[in-house]
Amino acid sequence: MELKWLEDYLALVDAGNFTTAANLRHLSQPAFSRRIQALESWLGVALVDRSKKPFRFTAAAKAHEATLRSLVNAMYQARNQIKFSLRDQFSLSVAAQHSLLVTPFLPRFLENLSASLQNLNYSVLSENMDTCVAMFLKGEVDMLVIYETEGNHDVILPHLSVRKPLGSDEMVLVATPGVIQKVQKSKGNKTLPLLTYPLSSFFGSVVWADVLPRVLRHENASIACESAFAVGLREMALASTGAAWVPRSIVLDDIKRGKLRVLDDMSPPIPMQVVAHLSRISDGPAIKQLRQIL
Repeated sequence: MELKWLEDYLALVDAGNFTTAANLRHLSQPAFSRRIQALESWLGVALVDRSKKPFRFTAAAKAHEATLRSLVNAMYQARNQIKFSLRDQFSLSVAAQHSLLVTPFLPRFLENLSASLQNLNYSVLSENMDTCVAMFLKGEVDMLVIYETEGNHDVILPHLSVRKPLGSDEMVLVATPGVIQKVQKSKGNKTLPLLTYPLSSFFGSVVWADVLPRVLRHENASIACESAFAVGLREMALASTGAAWVPRSIVLDDIKRGKLRVLDDMSPPIPMQVVAHLSRISDGPAIKQLRQIL
C-alpha cells in the first residue's frame, strides 16, 4: 500500500468525480482510476460502486472515510515529529493566568522567544494565579507569566527566577453606554450592578483592596455577580448586565469601538504589570539559553 493511494482516494471524495480528482492529483484519468483500484485491491473491499452513473461510494467507504483521513494525517504527523526530533529541539513549559491568554502580552513574548531560540517547542498551562505560582515553585513548569501590582510584586523571590517585565496594564471599571445612561437618568433611584471577583482570587484582592469598598461607600451601587474569570465578566458587561472590573488590555478594542466606556471618575484605574519569571533552578537546555537571552 502506498500513501499516495489514500491521498488519491480522499481527493476523489472531496472532488466528487474522477476527472476533477485526477486533475487535482496531476494524473490522467486512467492512471488515477488504476490507483483507486490498487487501493481497493489492497484493502480487499470496494470503495466505489461503478455499476451506476454517476458512481457512488460504497457503504464501507462511507463508514471508514474518517478513519482513512485520520490515517493520512497521522502518517504525516509521525513523519514531521521524527524529522523534528533529529534537530536541536528545545522544550519550554509555561504557566500563565487565564486572562493573559486573551491579551497580546503572552503571545508576543512567546513569539520573541521563538525568534531568539530556534526550534523552541512550548506548552502553556492556563490556571488561576495561586495554581500558576504553586506549579512554578514546585518546579513543574519552567516559566511563570502573571500580573503583578505594587502590593504583590514580590510573589517570587529573586533567587528563584529571572524576572522579565513584559508590559503595563491596568484594572478598569467598564460598562456599556446603555447601562450608564439608565443609571444617570434615574437620578440616583437606580442601583448600578457591579460585576467583580471573589476576594479569594488575585483580581479580587486587587479590586477589594481599595476601589470596590470606595465605590460601595460613595456610589449607588451593589454587587450583582462574582466570578473569577475576567473574560466572563467582560462578556457580561457587553451584555449590559452591569459594570465590570477587567484588565484594560482585554477590553481595549471594545472601548475603541464605543461598546464599553471606562468609569474612571467612579473607579480610578489600578496599575498592573505583566511579568515573566524564568526559573533559576531548572537546568534544561532551553532554560539555560533563555536565561542568557533574558
